Amino acid sequence: KQWYQRRVAITAGMEEKKKLKSPPQVRSTEIDAMQKKLEEKRAERMKYRQTQQMTMNTLPVKRSVNLEAEKRAMEERRWKELERTRERVAQMSTKSVGYRDTLLT
Repeated sequence: KQWYQRRVAITAGMEEKKKLKSPPQVRSTEIDAMQKKLEEKRAERMKYRQTQQMTMNTLPVKRSVNLEAEKRAMEERRWKELERTRERVAQMSTKSVGYRDTLLT
């Protein structure tokens, strides 16, 4: 019985020490207001990050679409120029053949 009573006294003393060590949980309106302000700012930052991330994700898409359109336009110009060049060569060769025929006759 003595050891049990001693153990109960020791545990009671330990619990009292724990209570004394922990700071009192006093909530004032100022602390609540500050905490609310912190939470609002945190929410603002998260919202800003999300909007930034969304705009950053759309930029590469827009850029790739523009690059594709530019590439198609460049290829179209290249083919048109190639066709013009071939037409000129064909016209020049027919004129030279005609000129050569007139010289031979």
